[in-house]
Amino acid sequence: MEKAQADIQKRTERVTVQQIVDGVLDMIRKGVFCPGKPIREVELCRRFNVSRTPVREALRLLQNNGVVEYIPRCGVQVVDLSEQDLIYITDTRTALEVLGAREAALRITPEQVEDLRKINRSFLEQKETGFRGSLDDDFHIAIARISGNPCLVEYIQNLLMRQALIAAAIPMQPQRVPYAYEEHEAIIRGLELRDPELAAKQADIHFHMSQKSLQNKLQKYLETK
Repeated sequence: MEKAQADIQKRTERVTVQQIVDGVLDMIRKGVFCPGKPIREVELCRRFNVSRTPVREALRLLQNNGVVEYIPRCGVQVVDLSEQDLIYITDTRTALEVLGAREAALRITPEQVEDLRKINRSFLEQKETGFRGSLDDDFHIAIARISGNPCLVEYIQNLLMRQALIAAAIPMQPQRVPYAYEEHEAIIRGLELRDPELAAKQADIHFHMSQKSLQNKLQKYLETK
């Protein structure tokens, strides 16, 4: 019995709470856990091969970030966002991303420019929807980090977590990918030129187009519910 408990503890130490959080978000994007549906602790323990302690901590973090919610007598379930929720999230992200692009243009290095282009190329070439969404997140978080503003990184990561809920119901359509890729490239060109206003303008355009696309798809999704 003691040996079994020790083995569980060792596995738990190898799988961090953040890895469980990332894993749950990935499963939400892929539709394994759907909005409005419960997430069972025992299932997560089995999937990650850990005890309940790190699973509960991961769920607490996801709850604090608005991804899951506790429903009395039902347990933890994935939050079901409304159209208005999406508008709030996207409007807030637009303001933060524009600020991040403006600040990043003053600090970016040639190596960081190339790193962004690598992420964007992978985004274009990726066929699996879930991974594509993760690469899109990586692109925008990288710009926030280049800005040197830790608050931007934290807030954008929080909003990206919430947008994973939308991706579960309405993943990015293949026809949108080339346009998003070109919009990313326009942001990169502004950053590469170290032009804060150009980078900020391109980021604003990108999120304006993304918001229109998401709202149209969300409306169609809500009509079918």
